[in-house]
Amino acid sequence: MQKYFIHILSIAVVCIFTMLGTTVQGQISGNFPVSITPVIYPPYPSSIKYLNASTSPSLVLTITNKSVNAQNINVNLAVVIKGNNFIATSRSVVSGLAPITLMGGSPVRLTNLDIAPLFDFNNLSGITLSQYQNPFPQSKVVFGFVLYDATTGRQVSDIVNYSVTYSVNYPPTTTLPENKATVIEKGIQNVLFQWQPRQSAPTNGVQYTIQLIELLNNTQDPSSAFLTTKPFFTDSTFSNRYIYGADNPPLLTGKVYAWRVQAKAYDNGGTLISNFQNNGYSNFASFNYFASCKSPSELSADNITKSTADISWAEMPDYSNFTVSYRKKGDQVWTDVSVKSANEPTKSLSGLQPLTSYQVKVKTLCDDGTNAESIIKDFKTSDQDAAAAVLKKVNANCGTRPPKKDKQKDLIDALKEQDIITAGDYSIIISEISGQSGVFSGKGTIEVWLGKPFKMTVSFTNIKVNKDREVIEGKINPSNN
Repeated sequence: MQKYFIHILSIAVVCIFTMLGTTVQGQISGNFPVSITPVIYPPYPSSIKYLNASTSPSLVLTITNKSVNAQNINVNLAVVIKGNNFIATSRSVVSGLAPITLMGGSPVRLTNLDIAPLFDFNNLSGITLSQYQNPFPQSKVVFGFVLYDATTGRQVSDIVNYSVTYSVNYPPTTTLPENKATVIEKGIQNVLFQWQPRQSAPTNGVQYTIQLIELLNNTQDPSSAFLTTKPFFTDSTFSNRYIYGADNPPLLTGKVYAWRVQAKAYDNGGTLISNFQNNGYSNFASFNYFASCKSPSELSADNITKSTADISWAEMPDYSNFTVSYRKKGDQVWTDVSVKSANEPTKSLSGLQPLTSYQVKVKTLCDDGTNAESIIKDFKTSDQDAAAAVLKKVNANCGTRPPKKDKQKDLIDALKEQDIITAGDYSIIISEISGQSGVFSGKGTIEVWLGKPFKMTVSFTNIKVNKDREVIEGKINPSNN
């Protein structure tokens, strides 16, 4: 008779909460001296075994003897757990769980840690070992609690149910940075990580944990690396994106990193539980982290003849692959020449046409597959075979004047760019020129010896040049431009 009465009450609870459309909890109205109030908090029980073995409180029962003047009573707690394919019921005698002593008007608070033996497999019937150990399926699970007098066996509380709806979801998918992508350092560290949620639970009910590790190289498998390498960075967010900024551990240029995200249910005391496949872990993604590609600077064209020119640029020790491109001014097509040198950033061009204007540029080829171009430099070939060969080497002793020689007095009518004039022991290749009838102003380049050959820009104003292209009057001054 007692079992039949309990069965009727259980059916009544299910019917009542089906009509109300809620999964929080239900109580049968009865005139019992003891009340039970169950609540489930995170971390949510993922299985019946979890309630027996967990070291974290998630299930809380508040039991109250409502009779203030009543004597103390000892009660036994029973549980019925119903899923869509099982009904687990505690046995009449629960091994390892002592009766609960209740004082009149004084509530007793118990957690799953206090009543762990109640969820021991050997103290339950109506369930297989796999159903006991495996996570709850995607369904509603009802936890029912009732109390009996430890002496008489008489029911002393309502049968109180607490329903939890479990859903199984797919873990998120990483989107940014894409797998095998290249992330360029842009001064201040600022890397956007983003992923696509794939769960049916509300977005604010899921917390995401992002993890980063450093890989040895591009060929290392991220999945095996995560098994053997502790993440150097871990953080959590409720958003589907994370800004990895300057306050996070610095990422090193030239390194390869892997990352993943883990989704975890976070319902803050509610009753909607979201379990995830693969324990909530997303796919793995890796990326290369490189500094921004820098373009060559201080581009110049020197030692220009009628068919050759030496192209040089400032040293770039962090780079070793360059492309020198040149074309006739006005042409659309560039001719490319590869250069593999970091310490000697120069390239000699040949096969040029005399008295022809050219354009040249240099491109840095970076390890991340990007490139950066210099500005375009214009130059014009001369009509002489080897302008550089005409440059005289300095052959003088410090403090000794060179011997004087008679110079022609007849002045030259005109000079043009790339012509070479001499001033003492120095030869000057003209880069800019104005004037006529032997009197000229402009700029040029000379080669001096400062431990090694060094090219210097000079300027001159109203100098006189004879027909031997010798400066016979005026000064040649260093130029800052």
